[in-house]
Amino acid sequence: MTTTHARKKVTATTAEEAQRLLDIVVQELRHLAVSEGTHGILVTKTGPGQSTVELSENVPYGITEEAVTDLTES
Repeated sequence: MTTTHARKKVTATTAEEAQRLLDIVVQELRHLAVSEGTHGILVTKTGPGQSTVELSENVPYGITEEAVTDLTES
């Protein structure tokens, strides 16, 4: 079972904006991760210009992983 303690959605219209926003959100969640010391950060691309960033117990503390959902499903 996956427990997520914090999750933020990021929506952007350009690649530069997406990177800037993702950097900001990852930094915010990194501070939360440090205070808990048990969860890593998972960044998931969910669609064109859309991602979620979350603390996940499935990612080891101190690690940031990236994933892509199956964007071909409707």
